[in-house]
Amino acid sequence: MEKYNPKNFPNVDYIIHCFGKKAPAYTGFIASNEFNLYINRHEPLQDLLVTKNKFIDRHPIAQKILKKVLGDSILFMKSNDLWAQKRKILSVSLYKQKLIQMVETMKQIALETNQEWQQRGQIDIVKEISNMMMKNVLACLFGRQNENPIVQYKENGKIIEINLGVSLMKSISRGFERELQLHNLLFPELIDFYFTQFDKELEFNMKQVANYVQKVIDDKRKLISEGTDLNTEDLLGLLLHDQLFQRNDKMIIDECLGLLAAGSQTVAVSITNFLCFISLNKGSELKLKQELCSNLKNFGGDLKALTSELSMEKVEDLEYFKNCYYETLRLENPIPVSSSCSLNEDQEINGLKIQKDDMIIINIHQIHHNSDQWIEDEKYIPERFDRSSKYYLTPAGQPRHPMTFIPFSAGKRACLGRTFTDYAFKVIVPLLLSGNKFEFVDPEHLIKKPQYDSFMFKKPVIEMKVLKQ
Repeated sequence: MEKYNPKNFPNVDYIIHCFGKKAPAYTGFIASNEFNLYINRHEPLQDLLVTKNKFIDRHPIAQKILKKVLGDSILFMKSNDLWAQKRKILSVSLYKQKLIQMVETMKQIALETNQEWQQRGQIDIVKEISNMMMKNVLACLFGRQNENPIVQYKENGKIIEINLGVSLMKSISRGFERELQLHNLLFPELIDFYFTQFDKELEFNMKQVANYVQKVIDDKRKLISEGTDLNTEDLLGLLLHDQLFQRNDKMIIDECLGLLAAGSQTVAVSITNFLCFISLNKGSELKLKQELCSNLKNFGGDLKALTSELSMEKVEDLEYFKNCYYETLRLENPIPVSSSCSLNEDQEINGLKIQKDDMIIINIHQIHHNSDQWIEDEKYIPERFDRSSKYYLTPAGQPRHPMTFIPFSAGKRACLGRTFTDYAFKVIVPLLLSGNKFEFVDPEHLIKKPQYDSFMFKKPVIEMKVLKQ
């Protein structure tokens, strides 16, 4: 058998290694003394996420692992009345009308980013877009005056000063790494105890992040009480006026950090992969830019005028742009597997009896690549989301099941920030593409783009030239 050499999420690659493009509906693993059930096909999802959606919930392991990092954020807490209340409030805060001011902030930051890149001429696209999205989400959460906060960060006994967003993402990676430490693998009950130097540094780093957010809360609350708060549209201001959140600073901190982590990384990875795929596929790039030029009169011209012209109504009419976005999410989804979930009762899902509390993981990457559902699944073909194209159908010529494309999952635990992610992507990308052509510096990247997703402990370096066009 071919040597196992994982490039993606390890278990995902192992399933591909063992079964190729015809993975079974279910695959089981034992990890950290827990049975993990991977769902590799769309058929069980109709049962799991639609018919029997009320039985699905978060598995407690993720919250356990990241307790010190994200606290009781709704990202990982189990479904209960408090979870439902918080999700409803945050959903309203991220609803389309509330996002209008956030979109204006993101457009301005994208404009500034484009201007900076044009001056520099060459960038690490992974690092630059990650930093840009951290700045965007921090500005949307706390206002532009807090878009680039600096905090202390300790690693291997040394303290340095870094961006708060970078500190948070490093801490999330280190939180997940704790699950792989030998003592936690052998004795999973030790996961709740932070006693190694690694653990103590993680606690220190998250305290610095939480302290900064607490100061922002205190300053914002003071401005509100004095009637001098000029920025009423940031998310923090909305939470401080909400009855559930306004007197619970810990709850505010947890949800802000959860939104910062999820919102910034999902969009950053999507934009980065999009620009890489477009650079590699010249036909798609040409067709995309022709559509942008036809529908946005200032595309390729005055950036400030384009910033003013861009609106959600206009970008919603860009069908090929939308197809390129979806194809990016399909080919290399920022989240290759779902968060671990479980059932709150024993259930039969698509013919398989699954016990209460068994860990379930949806293998999004595999579902997006099953060869009986996707024609030439490894190729970047935006036309597969065009109803008039042959690629819209399965290789057998049949319509694909809706559950074969689930970039944001589905059901009651679906991604809360999907609207935010869509809006951010669709207004930022045209501003980055306008007047620019992106080219890989490393010739090897022209043959094979480096894998990039949100779960990577170590991000790839992808140098790109930014050429004026």
